[in-house]
Amino acid sequence: MEDAVLEQVDRNRIVELACNLADIVSITGEEEEVAKYLGGEFEKLGMEVEYQYVEDGRPNVIGRLKGTGGGATLMFNAHMDHFDNPQETVVEDDRIYGRGLVNMKAAFPCYIEAVAALQKAGVKLKGDLIIAGVVGEIEKAQVGRFQGKSYRGAGVGARYLMDHGVMADMCIIGEPTGLHLQIGNGGLIWARVSVDGRATKFVLAACKVAQAIQDWEREYQRKYPHKFMLPTVQIGAIDGGNAFKPGTRPTTDIFVIVKTLPGAVPLAIKRDLEAVCEKVKKRESDILDIRVDLYLSTDGYEISKSEYVVKAMASAHKMVFGKPVPYSKPIRYGITSDGSRIAAYGVPAITYGPGFGTHLVDPTETKAPAEWDAPSGVRRGVGIENMVNCTKVYATAALDICNRKKDEMAKK
Repeated sequence: MEDAVLEQVDRNRIVELACNLADIVSITGEEEEVAKYLGGEFEKLGMEVEYQYVEDGRPNVIGRLKGTGGGATLMFNAHMDHFDNPQETVVEDDRIYGRGLVNMKAAFPCYIEAVAALQKAGVKLKGDLIIAGVVGEIEKAQVGRFQGKSYRGAGVGARYLMDHGVMADMCIIGEPTGLHLQIGNGGLIWARVSVDGRATKFVLAACKVAQAIQDWEREYQRKYPHKFMLPTVQIGAIDGGNAFKPGTRPTTDIFVIVKTLPGAVPLAIKRDLEAVCEKVKKRESDILDIRVDLYLSTDGYEISKSEYVVKAMASAHKMVFGKPVPYSKPIRYGITSDGSRIAAYGVPAITYGPGFGTHLVDPTETKAPAEWDAPSGVRRGVGIENMVNCTKVYATAALDICNRKKDEMAKK
């Protein structure tokens, strides 16, 4: 049966869907158009379609293919928003370039074509198969002058999805992992460290604080070890003084990204940062005051390799590629996803998707720079063969999972 399903995967259809999705601008806060497009594609597959309005103009879209009964429910989940870059949609050889494709619109063609392949092969699944497109996953937070729905991200759509009853026995998230399997994600804490200094040297004083925080990363990693995740510290932005009249408003805000392990206590991290800052303040006479405020916290999560969704995906990957599935490297676990929002409801979630995201090098990329967030704004493309193979893995896993008895999955 698996071979019959894989023979139905249509490469041209995957390319068509990917290009159509890339042509729709869906920056965080503006997801409605792409949600309606996806809803239309779900309807073509005979799926029941539901829209959940998280706020005005921002609906989650859910397509449900009803099973014959008794089987486990599988959810394919992906976010629809992207961080904008003015990149036109281009197909070159085996690659597609376009807005938001790598992160992570490229997952949707794989989900849709996996369902289509199952149907064209005449498969009748016992359990339900869900495709959920959610708003606001991109890590964004309202702070200072940055206010409004364009800055309401970091999992607002997935949280709403789960709060309002879209449940499954397990979940597959197609974030770009280069077809590596990931069994969790770190969390993150964003902190604003405000440094008040003497007007003549306040920016230089703040730089010393920033360097001390970055140097603290080694101690932080020793304090919070993990067997396969790597927590990190990064100075993400600095805002100091008044650009229109330099030297005035002698305060510099340092914005710190702390990647955390599952179960991290935000207040403990804040106190660690405060201790680092206090040491600098004591030795630097130009610093008058330092304040630490947390303005975004999301938890991480992890699941066991014994969970059935892990076994099913590993088996499906091996069938398609003829070799064991590779697991993501520790630093990749620092990239957050909606998995923590979903796993919080007792739904085992894994990440496995097409394309190569942050901390990953795509060996077939020749057009875009190796660095993901390069100043040029040119983002990597997605390999078409990569998407085709991912579709085959998804279809194989769905065939397995949705024909398992739901009572058996509940016990696990």
